[in-house]
Amino acid sequence: MGKRGAARPSLEKKAYQDIRARIISAEFLPGMLLSENELADTLGMSRTPIRAAISLLETEGFLESVRGRGVFVKEISFREFREMFEVLVSMQLFALDVAAARGHAFDLPALREQLERQAFAAESGDYEAYYDSSLRFVGTMVASCGNESMRNILETIKGKYMFKMLSFRKMNARSLPKPTHARSAHARIYDALERGDPAGAREAVLALNAFVYDQFSVFDI
Repeated sequence: MGKRGAARPSLEKKAYQDIRARIISAEFLPGMLLSENELADTLGMSRTPIRAAISLLETEGFLESVRGRGVFVKEISFREFREMFEVLVSMQLFALDVAAARGHAFDLPALREQLERQAFAAESGDYEAYYDSSLRFVGTMVASCGNESMRNILETIKGKYMFKMLSFRKMNARSLPKPTHARSAHARIYDALERGDPAGAREAVLALNAFVYDQFSVFDI
């Protein structure tokens, strides 16, 4: 009895992590109907942990149940994505302000590592690594101010942010060029921080924000 009770949460966790990873990587695209039976067969488990995982992913906004039709992968609207991006911008500006006011130092080697990883990912066409390194760059900046709540919010945003970018790129693969603007902005931020110029880093953050807002205007939001 005890062993069965202990095994069930681990199966639910495995199902949750696997399905979530497939959504975030855009293996499952927006609007796709998910079958409990197929997921159970793929993951080698019963439908019970699959249902539990689906329920949790619904609360996180990745899935949506439609009565009489089934469970669908939920679309992340451009409005929601814009709001997530605004949070990222606000966090970076706050980190820069706190660093200037309190004399906190940024972890330049860690920022450089993500910058190099992002550049390599862009050249190789590994978009999942590109957006992951972009968010890790932001996370490294936020870590400098020691605000754990901000770091938790960033971790919450990350999944939906990645899913939106990767699914949009996958569904528009022929019309979208390789991403470059975030990498260029991060290079400017890094260079400014390396030379002790927080104002220059702030300018780079705001320039990227302005560029992204211009892109959002295409979608009338």
